[in-house]
Amino acid sequence: MVEPAYTRTSFEDNLARPDQLLDIYESARAGINVVVRKAMEKGDAPEVVAKTVLAAANDRAPKRRYAAGKMARQVSFLRRFVPASAFDKSLRKQLGLPV
Repeated sequence: MVEPAYTRTSFEDNLARPDQLLDIYESARAGINVVVRKAMEKGDAPEVVAKTVLAAANDRAPKRRYAAGKMARQVSFLRRFVPASAFDKSLRKQLGLPV
């Protein structure tokens, strides 16, 4: 499994959209959209992910997971050593969601 973090692509422009947006989630949705767009601008180049895909495909003894890029490696490290509740709290804080 190749696990990228934020990557400078137009991926978010091609997401499936719901038929009807619920107003109750509008402020959270707007905040997350701003955070994600800023993160995508600073994200890794698509070539970083492509190189990781090639490395995984050509590895004679493949690993289960391949982190693609600096942030992905940091997240992978934190997921292993930080309690899930603390990791989730940090993620919610970064995304501007209630902690």
